[in-house]
Amino acid sequence: MTMRTWDRLSASFVRGVKAPGKYYDGGGLLLSVAPTTTPGEVNKSWLYRYQIDKRERVMGLGSARVVSLSEARAKANDARKLLASGIDPIADRDAARMAARVADLHRATFRQVLDQLLESHGDTWRAKHASQWKNSMETYCKPLMGVAVGDIDTTMVIKVIEPDWKRAPQTMDRVRRRIGEVLGFAEVRGLRKAGPNPTRWKNHLDQLLPHPRDLKPVEHHPALGYDAVPNLYRRLIATDSIPELCLAFTILTAVRSQEARGARWDEIDLKAKLWTVPPSRMKRKREHRVPLSDDAIKLIERLPRTGEYLFTVNGNGKPIVAMSLRKALHRHGASDFTVHGMRSAFRDWGGERTKAPRELLEVALAHVIGNQTEEAYARGDLLAKRRAIMEQWAKHCARGGRHG
Repeated sequence: MTMRTWDRLSASFVRGVKAPGKYYDGGGLLLSVAPTTTPGEVNKSWLYRYQIDKRERVMGLGSARVVSLSEARAKANDARKLLASGIDPIADRDAARMAARVADLHRATFRQVLDQLLESHGDTWRAKHASQWKNSMETYCKPLMGVAVGDIDTTMVIKVIEPDWKRAPQTMDRVRRRIGEVLGFAEVRGLRKAGPNPTRWKNHLDQLLPHPRDLKPVEHHPALGYDAVPNLYRRLIATDSIPELCLAFTILTAVRSQEARGARWDEIDLKAKLWTVPPSRMKRKREHRVPLSDDAIKLIERLPRTGEYLFTVNGNGKPIVAMSLRKALHRHGASDFTVHGMRSAFRDWGGERTKAPRELLEVALAHVIGNQTEEAYARGDLLAKRRAIMEQWAKHCARGGRHG
Protein backbone atom coordinates (compact mmCIF):
# COMPACT_ATOMS: atom_id res chain seq x y z
CA MET A 1 0.00 0.00 0.00
CA THR A 2 1.44 3.37 -1.00
CA MET A 3 2.01 5.85 1.90
CA ARG A 4 0.29 9.21 1.43
CA THR A 5 2.73 12.12 1.14
CA TRP A 6 0.03 14.85 1.20
CA ASP A 7 -3.01 15.37 3.42
CA ARG A 8 -1.86 12.78 5.90
CA LEU A 9 -3.70 14.24 8.87
CA SER A 10 -7.41 14.21 9.61
CA ALA A 11 -9.55 16.68 11.54
CA SER A 12 -10.35 14.05 14.17
CA PHE A 13 -6.64 13.31 14.66
CA VAL A 14 -5.88 17.02 15.11
CA ARG A 15 -8.61 17.31 17.75
CA GLY A 16 -7.58 14.20 19.66
CA VAL A 17 -3.80 14.07 19.57
CA LYS A 18 -2.19 14.68 22.99
CA ALA A 19 1.33 13.31 22.62
CA PRO A 20 3.95 16.05 22.14
CA GLY A 21 5.69 15.98 18.78
CA LYS A 22 5.54 17.13 15.17
CA TYR A 23 2.97 15.59 12.87
CA TYR A 24 3.46 16.12 9.14
CA ASP A 25 0.52 16.68 6.81
CA GLY A 26 2.75 16.89 3.75
CA GLY A 27 4.13 19.57 1.46
CA GLY A 28 5.84 21.33 4.38
CA LEU A 29 2.73 21.68 6.55
CA LEU A 30 2.95 20.20 10.04
CA LEU A 31 1.14 20.24 13.36
CA SER A 32 3.33 20.99 16.38
CA VAL A 33 2.10 19.63 19.72
CA ALA A 34 3.94 20.94 22.80
CA PRO A 35 3.35 20.37 26.52
CA THR A 36 2.19 23.19 28.81
CA THR A 37 2.74 23.86 32.50
CA THR A 38 -0.71 22.40 33.18
CA PRO A 39 -0.60 18.58 33.39
CA GLY A 40 -2.56 16.87 30.62
CA GLU A 41 -2.84 20.01 28.46
CA VAL A 42 -0.92 20.74 25.25
CA ASN A 43 -0.52 23.60 22.79
CA LYS A 44 -1.20 22.79 19.16
CA SER A 45 -0.02 25.08 16.37
CA TRP A 46 0.40 24.94 12.63
CA LEU A 47 3.79 25.43 10.99
CA TYR A 48 4.89 25.64 7.39
CA ARG A 49 8.47 24.61 6.66
CA TYR A 50 10.13 25.65 3.41
CA GLN A 51 13.44 26.55 1.80
CA ILE A 52 14.38 29.75 -0.01
CA ASP A 53 17.83 30.82 -1.16
CA LYS A 54 19.18 27.54 0.24
CA ARG A 55 17.92 28.51 3.69
CA GLU A 56 15.28 26.66 5.68
CA ARG A 57 12.56 28.76 7.29
CA VAL A 58 9.55 27.94 9.46
CA MET A 59 6.41 30.07 9.26
CA GLY A 60 3.72 30.03 11.92
CA LEU A 61 0.17 29.66 10.59
CA GLY A 62 -1.74 30.01 13.86
CA SER A 63 -3.10 27.99 16.74
CA ALA A 64 -4.96 24.78 15.92
CA ARG A 65 -7.66 25.98 18.32
CA VAL A 66 -8.44 28.81 15.92
CA VAL A 67 -7.20 27.57 12.53
CA SER A 68 -8.79 24.36 11.27
CA LEU A 69 -6.95 21.71 9.26
CA SER A 70 -8.54 22.87 6.00
CA GLU A 71 -7.66 26.51 6.76
CA ALA A 72 -4.07 25.54 7.56
CA ARG A 73 -3.81 23.70 4.24
CA ALA A 74 -5.14 26.76 2.41
CA LYS A 75 -2.58 29.01 4.13
CA ALA A 76 0.23 26.60 3.27
CA ASN A 77 -0.94 26.53 -0.34
CA ASP A 78 -0.88 30.37 -0.48
CA ALA A 79 2.70 30.27 0.81
CA ARG A 80 3.68 27.75 -1.87
CA LYS A 81 2.30 30.05 -4.57
CA LEU A 82 4.47 32.90 -3.26
CA LEU A 83 7.52 30.63 -3.26
CA ALA A 84 6.79 29.64 -6.85
CA SER A 85 7.00 33.36 -7.70
CA GLY A 86 10.28 33.76 -5.85
CA ILE A 87 8.72 35.56 -2.88
CA ASP A 88 9.57 34.68 0.71
CA PRO A 89 6.21 34.08 2.48
CA ILE A 90 7.49 35.33 5.85
CA ALA A 91 8.89 38.52 4.34
CA ASP A 92 5.62 39.07 2.45
CA ARG A 93 3.56 38.59 5.62
CA ASP A 94 5.76 40.95 7.63
CA ALA A 95 5.55 43.61 4.93
CA ALA A 96 1.75 43.34 4.88
CA ARG A 97 1.59 43.67 8.66
CA MET A 98 3.84 46.72 8.58
CA ALA A 99 1.71 48.32 5.87
CA ALA A 100 -1.41 47.68 7.96
CA ARG A 101 0.22 49.25 11.02
CA VAL A 102 1.27 52.29 9.01
CA ALA A 103 -2.23 52.59 7.58
CA ASP A 104 -3.68 52.46 11.09
CA LEU A 105 -1.30 55.16 12.25
CA HIS A 106 -2.16 57.37 9.31
CA ARG A 107 -5.83 57.17 10.24
CA ALA A 108 -5.18 59.34 13.30
CA THR A 109 -7.26 62.48 12.80
CA PHE A 110 -6.09 66.08 12.85
CA ARG A 111 -8.02 66.63 16.08
CA GLN A 112 -6.37 63.64 17.77
CA VAL A 113 -2.89 64.80 16.78
CA LEU A 114 -3.69 68.38 17.81
CA ASP A 115 -4.65 67.11 21.27
CA GLN A 116 -1.45 65.05 21.43
CA LEU A 117 0.65 68.07 20.48
CA LEU A 118 -0.97 70.27 23.13
CA GLU A 119 -0.55 67.54 25.73
CA SER A 120 3.11 67.14 24.82
CA HIS A 121 3.75 70.80 25.64
CA GLY A 122 2.18 70.26 29.06
CA ASP A 123 3.41 72.83 31.53
CA THR A 124 5.81 74.48 29.07
CA TRP A 125 2.99 76.61 27.65
CA ARG A 126 1.00 79.10 29.67
CA ALA A 127 -2.65 78.08 29.99
CA LYS A 128 -3.77 81.23 28.16
CA HIS A 129 -1.43 80.57 25.23
CA ALA A 130 -2.51 76.93 24.97
CA SER A 131 -6.16 77.97 25.07
CA GLN A 132 -5.72 80.61 22.35
CA TRP A 133 -3.70 78.15 20.26
CA LYS A 134 -6.39 75.49 20.44
CA ASN A 135 -9.28 77.92 20.02
CA SER A 136 -7.80 79.32 16.82
CA MET A 137 -7.60 75.77 15.50
CA GLU A 138 -11.17 75.03 16.56
CA THR A 139 -12.41 78.25 14.94
CA TYR A 140 -10.68 78.07 11.58
CA CYS A 141 -9.72 74.41 11.09
CA LYS A 142 -13.07 72.73 11.60
CA PRO A 143 -12.97 71.16 8.08
CA LEU A 144 -9.72 69.39 9.02
CA MET A 145 -10.66 68.06 12.45
CA GLY A 146 -12.06 64.71 11.32
CA VAL A 147 -9.56 64.19 8.49
CA ALA A 148 -6.72 61.69 8.85
CA VAL A 149 -3.44 63.59 9.15
CA GLY A 150 -1.98 61.37 6.46
CA ASP A 151 -4.58 62.63 3.99
CA ILE A 152 -4.20 66.39 4.54
CA ASP A 153 -2.76 68.08 1.48
CA THR A 154 -2.22 71.55 0.06
CA THR A 155 -5.76 71.79 -1.33
CA MET A 156 -7.24 71.21 2.13
CA VAL A 157 -4.91 73.75 3.73
CA ILE A 158 -5.83 76.38 1.13
CA LYS A 159 -9.53 75.73 1.70
CA VAL A 160 -9.05 76.56 5.38
CA ILE A 161 -6.85 79.65 5.20
CA GLU A 162 -7.80 81.36 1.93
CA PRO A 163 -11.33 82.61 2.84
CA ASP A 164 -9.98 84.92 5.58
CA TRP A 165 -6.47 85.49 4.21
CA LYS A 166 -7.05 89.02 2.91
CA ARG A 167 -9.35 90.02 5.78
CA ALA A 168 -7.00 88.88 8.55
CA PRO A 169 -3.64 87.98 6.98
CA GLN A 170 -1.64 87.93 10.22
CA THR A 171 -4.16 85.71 11.99
CA MET A 172 -4.46 83.30 9.08
CA ASP A 173 -0.69 83.13 8.70
CA ARG A 174 -0.52 82.03 12.34
CA VAL A 175 -3.19 79.43 11.61
CA ARG A 176 -1.16 78.23 8.61
CA ARG A 177 1.96 77.83 10.73
CA ARG A 178 0.03 76.07 13.48
CA ILE A 179 -1.45 73.59 11.02
CA GLY A 180 2.11 72.98 9.86
CA GLU A 181 3.21 72.30 13.43
CA VAL A 182 0.46 69.73 13.88
CA LEU A 183 1.41 67.96 10.64
CA GLY A 184 5.11 68.13 11.50
CA PHE A 185 4.39 66.63 14.91
CA ALA A 186 2.41 63.86 13.19
CA GLU A 187 5.32 63.09 10.88
CA VAL A 188 7.83 62.83 13.72
CA ARG A 189 5.46 60.50 15.58
CA GLY A 190 5.10 58.29 12.54
CA LEU A 191 1.48 59.30 12.02
CA ARG A 192 2.13 60.81 8.61
CA LYS A 193 4.49 59.87 5.79
CA ALA A 194 7.67 61.91 5.60
CA GLY A 195 7.59 64.56 2.92
CA PRO A 196 7.19 68.28 2.22
CA ASN A 197 4.76 69.97 4.61
CA PRO A 198 1.72 71.27 2.67
CA THR A 199 1.72 74.45 4.79
CA ARG A 200 5.24 75.50 3.76
CA TRP A 201 5.42 79.04 2.41
CA LYS A 202 8.51 79.42 0.22
CA ASN A 203 8.11 78.10 -3.33
CA HIS A 204 4.75 76.66 -2.39
CA LEU A 205 1.91 78.64 -0.83
CA ASP A 206 3.62 81.88 -1.81
CA GLN A 207 2.69 80.92 -5.38
CA LEU A 208 -1.00 81.02 -4.44
CA LEU A 209 -1.36 83.65 -1.73
CA PRO A 210 0.00 87.18 -1.32
CA HIS A 211 2.48 87.65 1.50
CA PRO A 212 0.74 89.00 4.63
CA ARG A 213 3.04 92.02 4.76
CA ASP A 214 2.16 92.93 1.17
CA LEU A 215 -1.54 93.11 1.82
CA LYS A 216 -2.95 96.56 2.33
CA PRO A 217 -4.65 96.58 5.70
CA VAL A 218 -8.42 96.64 5.42
CA GLU A 219 -9.80 99.92 6.70
CA HIS A 220 -11.65 98.62 9.72
CA HIS A 221 -13.66 100.67 12.11
CA PRO A 222 -11.42 101.31 15.14
CA ALA A 223 -12.22 98.45 17.50
CA LEU A 224 -12.15 98.18 21.26
CA GLY A 225 -10.16 95.17 22.46
CA TYR A 226 -12.51 92.58 23.89
CA ASP A 227 -10.67 92.60 27.22
CA ALA A 228 -11.59 96.29 27.58
CA VAL A 229 -15.28 95.73 26.85
CA PRO A 230 -16.35 94.77 30.42
CA ASN A 231 -15.03 98.04 31.86
CA LEU A 232 -16.92 100.12 29.28
CA TYR A 233 -20.05 98.00 29.60
CA ARG A 234 -20.08 98.43 33.39
CA ARG A 235 -20.06 102.21 33.02
CA LEU A 236 -22.75 102.18 30.34
CA ILE A 237 -25.29 100.18 32.33
CA ALA A 238 -24.62 102.18 35.49
CA THR A 239 -26.71 105.01 34.00
CA ASP A 240 -30.29 105.36 32.78
CA SER A 241 -29.17 107.34 29.74
CA ILE A 242 -30.84 106.03 26.59
CA PRO A 243 -27.74 106.46 24.36
CA GLU A 244 -25.63 104.58 26.91
CA LEU A 245 -28.18 101.77 27.16
CA CYS A 246 -28.47 101.60 23.38
CA LEU A 247 -24.70 101.31 23.14
CA ALA A 248 -24.73 98.53 25.77
CA PHE A 249 -27.49 96.77 23.82
CA THR A 250 -25.42 97.07 20.64
CA ILE A 251 -22.47 95.46 22.40
CA LEU A 252 -24.55 92.59 23.82
CA THR A 253 -26.21 91.76 20.51
CA ALA A 254 -23.20 92.43 18.22
CA VAL A 255 -25.47 94.13 15.67
CA ARG A 256 -24.78 97.18 13.53
CA SER A 257 -25.47 100.63 14.96
CA GLN A 258 -28.45 101.37 12.72
CA GLU A 259 -30.04 98.01 13.53
CA ALA A 260 -29.87 98.65 17.27
CA ARG A 261 -30.95 102.29 17.05
CA GLY A 262 -33.94 101.33 14.91
CA ALA A 263 -35.05 98.42 17.11
CA ARG A 264 -38.84 98.38 17.51
CA TRP A 265 -40.94 96.91 20.28
CA ASP A 266 -42.90 94.77 17.82
CA GLU A 267 -39.64 93.09 16.78
CA ILE A 268 -38.96 91.90 20.33
CA ASP A 269 -40.36 88.66 21.76
CA LEU A 270 -39.44 88.77 25.45
CA LYS A 271 -40.97 85.37 26.18
CA ALA A 272 -38.99 83.68 23.41
CA LYS A 273 -35.96 85.88 24.17
CA LEU A 274 -35.73 86.72 20.48
CA TRP A 275 -35.31 89.87 18.40
CA THR A 276 -36.28 89.55 14.73
CA VAL A 277 -34.87 92.30 12.52
CA PRO A 278 -36.85 92.53 9.25
CA PRO A 279 -35.09 92.42 5.85
CA SER A 280 -35.84 96.09 5.22
CA ARG A 281 -33.50 97.11 8.03
CA MET A 282 -30.69 94.67 7.28
CA LYS A 283 -27.66 95.43 5.14
CA ARG A 284 -28.09 92.18 3.20
CA LYS A 285 -31.88 92.55 2.99
CA ARG A 286 -32.41 89.28 4.82
CA GLU A 287 -34.28 88.73 8.05
CA HIS A 288 -31.87 88.42 10.98
CA ARG A 289 -32.90 86.67 14.17
CA VAL A 290 -30.94 87.72 17.25
CA PRO A 291 -31.09 85.50 20.35
CA LEU A 292 -31.33 87.75 23.40
CA SER A 293 -29.18 86.92 26.40
CA ASP A 294 -30.50 87.28 29.94
CA ASP A 295 -28.57 90.55 30.25
CA ALA A 296 -30.09 91.86 27.03
CA ILE A 297 -33.58 91.05 28.35
CA LYS A 298 -32.83 92.86 31.62
CA LEU A 299 -31.62 95.89 29.69
CA ILE A 300 -34.79 95.97 27.57
CA GLU A 301 -36.94 95.73 30.69
CA ARG A 302 -35.28 98.90 31.98
CA LEU A 303 -36.38 100.93 28.97
CA PRO A 304 -39.43 103.21 29.16
CA ARG A 305 -42.01 102.25 26.54
CA THR A 306 -42.82 105.65 25.05
CA GLY A 307 -43.38 104.74 21.42
CA GLU A 308 -42.68 102.18 18.74
CA TYR A 309 -38.89 102.31 19.15
CA LEU A 310 -36.84 100.95 22.04
CA PHE A 311 -34.38 103.83 22.07
CA THR A 312 -35.88 107.31 21.79
CA VAL A 313 -35.05 110.66 23.39
CA ASN A 314 -36.72 114.04 23.74
CA GLY A 315 -40.16 112.44 23.59
CA ASN A 316 -40.29 112.84 19.81
CA GLY A 317 -40.96 109.14 19.20
CA LYS A 318 -38.07 108.90 16.75
CA PRO A 319 -35.09 106.55 17.13
CA ILE A 320 -31.87 108.07 18.40
CA VAL A 321 -29.25 109.09 15.86
CA ALA A 322 -25.76 107.68 15.35
CA MET A 323 -24.16 110.80 16.83
CA SER A 324 -25.80 110.00 20.18
CA LEU A 325 -23.85 106.76 20.43
CA ARG A 326 -20.60 108.39 19.36
CA LYS A 327 -21.06 111.00 22.08
CA ALA A 328 -21.73 108.23 24.59
CA LEU A 329 -18.41 106.64 23.66
CA HIS A 330 -16.71 110.01 24.12
CA ARG A 331 -18.30 110.49 27.54
CA HIS A 332 -16.87 107.20 28.72
CA GLY A 333 -13.33 107.68 27.48
CA ALA A 334 -13.64 105.58 24.32
CA SER A 335 -13.64 108.38 21.75
CA ASP A 336 -10.90 106.67 19.72
CA PHE A 337 -13.25 103.80 18.91
CA THR A 338 -16.40 103.44 16.86
CA VAL A 339 -19.70 101.77 17.57
CA HIS A 340 -19.21 99.44 14.63
CA GLY A 341 -15.82 98.47 16.02
CA MET A 342 -17.61 96.77 18.92
CA ARG A 343 -18.58 94.02 16.48
CA SER A 344 -14.90 93.36 15.88
CA ALA A 345 -14.43 92.92 19.62
CA PHE A 346 -17.11 90.21 19.57
CA ARG A 347 -15.54 88.53 16.54
CA ASP A 348 -12.05 88.55 18.04
CA TRP A 349 -13.33 87.26 21.38
CA GLY A 350 -15.23 84.45 19.66
CA GLY A 351 -12.22 83.41 17.61
CA GLU A 352 -9.72 83.49 20.46
CA ARG A 353 -11.66 82.65 23.60
CA THR A 354 -14.30 80.15 22.45
CA LYS A 355 -14.54 77.00 20.40
CA ALA A 356 -17.25 78.48 18.19
CA PRO A 357 -16.71 77.68 14.49
CA ARG A 358 -16.00 80.60 12.18
CA GLU A 359 -19.34 80.13 10.39
CA LEU A 360 -21.27 80.50 13.64
CA LEU A 361 -19.61 83.82 14.46
CA GLU A 362 -20.14 85.12 10.94
CA VAL A 363 -23.84 84.23 11.04
CA ALA A 364 -24.12 85.97 14.41
CA LEU A 365 -22.74 89.10 12.74
CA ALA A 366 -25.06 88.67 9.72
CA HIS A 367 -22.01 88.50 7.44
CA VAL A 368 -21.63 86.87 4.05
CA ILE A 369 -19.63 83.77 4.87
CA GLY A 370 -18.28 82.51 1.60
CA ASN A 371 -19.19 79.71 -0.75
CA GLN A 372 -22.50 77.99 -1.39
CA THR A 373 -21.81 75.27 1.14
CA GLU A 374 -21.25 77.84 3.86
CA GLU A 375 -24.31 79.77 2.73
CA ALA A 376 -26.38 76.62 3.13
CA TYR A 377 -24.88 76.27 6.59
CA ALA A 378 -26.01 79.81 7.36
CA ARG A 379 -29.53 79.28 6.11
CA GLY A 380 -30.04 76.88 8.98
CA ASP A 381 -29.87 79.99 11.22
CA LEU A 382 -28.08 78.06 14.01
CA LEU A 383 -30.26 79.83 16.55
CA ALA A 384 -29.73 77.40 19.44
CA LYS A 385 -25.96 77.45 19.02
CA ARG A 386 -25.95 81.23 18.59
CA ARG A 387 -27.99 81.62 21.77
CA ALA A 388 -25.30 79.76 23.70
CA ILE A 389 -22.50 81.92 22.27
CA MET A 390 -24.41 85.16 22.97
CA GLU A 391 -24.90 84.10 26.60
CA GLN A 392 -21.15 83.50 26.85
CA TRP A 393 -20.49 86.92 25.32
CA ALA A 394 -22.90 88.57 27.77
CA LYS A 395 -21.11 86.92 30.69
CA HIS A 396 -17.81 88.24 29.35
CA CYS A 397 -19.23 91.75 28.98
CA ALA A 398 -20.85 91.68 32.41
CA ARG A 399 -17.71 90.72 34.29
CA GLY A 400 -17.60 94.33 35.40
CA GLY A 401 -21.18 94.52 36.64
CA ARG A 402 -24.83 93.58 36.14
CA HIS A 403 -28.09 95.41 35.64
CA GLY A 404 -29.68 96.61 38.82
